Amino acid sequence: MSTLFTCSNDAAMRSLIAMTKSFVASWILFAVTIASPVSAAPQTPLILKPSSKWHVDYADERCRLVRQFGEGKQTALLFMDLYGPSDYYQMTIAGKFVPKAVQRGVANIQFGPVEEEQKLAFASGTIGTEPALLFSRSARIAPPSAAELLAIKDRSDDEWINLQPISEERKKAVKYLRIGKPLRKPVTLETGSLRGPIAALDRCVENLVASWGVDVEKHKTLTRKAEPLNSPGDWVKSSDYPEKMLMARQPALVNFRLSIGPDGIPTGCHIQATTRPKEFDNAVCKSMMRRARFSPALDAQGQPLASYYQNNVYFRIF
Repeated sequence: MSTLFTCSNDAAMRSLIAMTKSFVASWILFAVTIASPVSAAPQTPLILKPSSKWHVDYADERCRLVRQFGEGKQTALLFMDLYGPSDYYQMTIAGKFVPKAVQRGVANIQFGPVEEEQKLAFASGTIGTEPALLFSRSARIAPPSAAELLAIKDRSDDEWINLQPISEERKKAVKYLRIGKPLRKPVTLETGSLRGPIAALDRCVENLVASWGVDVEKHKTLTRKAEPLNSPGDWVKSSDYPEKMLMARQPALVNFRLSIGPDGIPTGCHIQATTRPKEFDNAVCKSMMRRARFSPALDAQGQPLASYYQNNVYFRIF
């Protein structure tokens, strides 16, 4: 494993990660917007081999897996972020092959050769001087099955749907990540097996969750997550829109995490990612602490325990 990964004190990679902070704060706003992809004639893919080790970056509110592919002018950067335990990754791919003219739309990606191709919403941005695609956080190694999609569609508001976890064998079977539309020419990143890199990312996430004061082992066998007692859409009112930002018609998306006590009452609010000024962060946390209430998480024995809840608030003017 030591030959595959670098540590977070790597100076060059630290500089690279610092460059992405302003970018990550800008794309989330558009992640839910769907547009028609740009058509492109089928071509032989550009194949990029790895030109760096995998790097796992430990941050206060997220874990990041990073690797560079290719050399010279034909390079790509792959970022896979997690804000908590999940099979879903918030992905970013940067390189000169990304078309600058396409602001947002739907991209075709595949963790090949076994998994099916999936369509993911994206928004464009830059990392340093490189154009980049940022995908929504609903990016798994494999898309949900037809049965899982049906269960999600038919579920009640308070029902918790468990998707089949991505097995170690399927992570190991990954050989590449292929990106088709909206690229002018498909690009294949030769990732190799993702079992080891994802295991390292998961260890980072376990440390992250433990730093929140959560019992990581008990959370692996929960019989119920912390569930809202009322609709999260009612937690933030139009009157909570920061007045200065409202006058400027300033939109924003704020990702937050609530610490939830065994009684279901929030004990703390933490901003995990934000697109805009601190006024929005303050408005979100003030509203959450005032109005959000939960049925507490339950352990394997059905006993309530301290847990957390993650979501986001989208401020926009129609």
